[in-house]
Amino acid sequence: MKNHRALFRWLFVGLVLLMGLAVPGRVQAAQPVERVLLVYDSQNVANNDQTKVAAVQRILTGLHVQVKTEAAENYRSGQLAKYQGVVTLINWPQTALNNRAFSRDRARFKGIKLHIGPNLTKQEAQSMGVTPVKLYHQQLTLRNKQRTVHQLLPFSETMTALTKLPTKARTVGYLQPQTAQKRAYPYGTVVGRQGYLPYFSTGGYSLTLAMQTMATLFGHTKTYDPLLTITKVTPYSNLVLLNKLSLTLYRRGIPFAVSTTTVGTNANFKAYQRFAKVLRLIENRGGVIFLKTPVVGGVTASSGHTLDDLMNNYLIQFAQNQVYPVGISTPAFWNQDRVYRNYALKKANQILWLPNPATLTYAKQDNEATVFKNSIYGVAASSFGTVSSGTDLSKMGRRFAIPTALTFTMPNSETSLKDFEHRVNRMHYQWLNPATQMKSTNIVSGTATIGYQYGTYFLNGARTQVPDQPVQEKTLAAVKPEESWMNRFFKVQGNVLLIFFLGTFAVFGLFIFVGRKVYLNMFKRKG
Repeated sequence: MKNHRALFRWLFVGLVLLMGLAVPGRVQAAQPVERVLLVYDSQNVANNDQTKVAAVQRILTGLHVQVKTEAAENYRSGQLAKYQGVVTLINWPQTALNNRAFSRDRARFKGIKLHIGPNLTKQEAQSMGVTPVKLYHQQLTLRNKQRTVHQLLPFSETMTALTKLPTKARTVGYLQPQTAQKRAYPYGTVVGRQGYLPYFSTGGYSLTLAMQTMATLFGHTKTYDPLLTITKVTPYSNLVLLNKLSLTLYRRGIPFAVSTTTVGTNANFKAYQRFAKVLRLIENRGGVIFLKTPVVGGVTASSGHTLDDLMNNYLIQFAQNQVYPVGISTPAFWNQDRVYRNYALKKANQILWLPNPATLTYAKQDNEATVFKNSIYGVAASSFGTVSSGTDLSKMGRRFAIPTALTFTMPNSETSLKDFEHRVNRMHYQWLNPATQMKSTNIVSGTATIGYQYGTYFLNGARTQVPDQPVQEKTLAAVKPEESWMNRFFKVQGNVLLIFFLGTFAVFGLFIFVGRKVYLNMFKRKG
């Protein structure tokens, strides 16, 4: 009997293992994610350099690195022990990085180290085995080794370049002084597990080479075609122009993406139906849709369930109208907020990171960015057309070191549409084709799971077609909001108040009726 039980137990275990192997992706080991501490000296908002902090965050996220961002003044001794890498960003070189604990821990740190900006310390240079040299009052040109690409950098009071590099050093791009045409210094330098960038910009050739340097440092060698992306599309955009734009790109064989907001109600209105129809046409013309997160205001740490319901409504209404997003697009600061991550971003495995707006509204800021299966760095295409100060990079058609989207603002007139077409014609990029090059995507809302793989859409696991014309609306169950004790309290309180006011009005009505009769009787003649 015992032998039979043992045999049955082993058969059961074997059956479970076979079932696990039969379900793809369920037993795959999680890929190790490197955790990096990004330490900056100052946001330097006066010079708009807070954009540099956000740009570095987005690049690291694109490299599948989990980033914790910390101001240098807030660093505490021993923090680095929890990380596999540290990035030092100098945003305000006029002020010294006065945190001895950080400087000491960084010097002892054995993981990946990257210094971006001025004020490279003697200890950092020695650990890289290089000799630093100060360049004063220079306007430098950033170029490639073949001298086929160049960009004139802004005038610099001082910049620290590197010389006498060790043989194992890898370099990315060169800095060419105008006063010494025969002398060039490396722009990006990687020596073992350490890297250095003397200058950083959020656009142009500098951004391209900075991406390449950071990818090299973190061991990434793959390159990517850019995704042509139209941003700032809303249900209130000029839909005629949007339709013309998508038709033009389709006829020219250019795949593209659209980042659009939507509404959580009024999906039955004709205006929304026209909007959904244009989005379906985009999907059938080789385009893909990213759902843009809403503009937030007045949010708090307790706003999570409200945001969750809103995002679910967006996605379900899209799915009911045969519009199937392949990811979520959002400003970079959403990844620095616990509420936004947990109740909105984590619904998708693909995020398009856009530049931050001028005003940032947080619900619960924690600066603990997470990683996603696919992160795309969104940057304005206009930042690569540096004709006035160097090579028109868009004509070079170069690939990028991380997944990148070149963004164009939605045209608002026939003139701006013609300008958009002219700009795209001048570009020589091999644009990313989502149907063949995009990783499989997945978005999970309350009652709908939307998938995309090699040009095919899936709804709740079943392959689905995107119709050209409106069809019978798919019915998906609405998401029932989570009812808390506070919701129940206010619901009961509301019912009590309703009964109270109804009773009060009834008494007032009775008083008025009786009072009117008494008043009229006062004027009736007696006898």
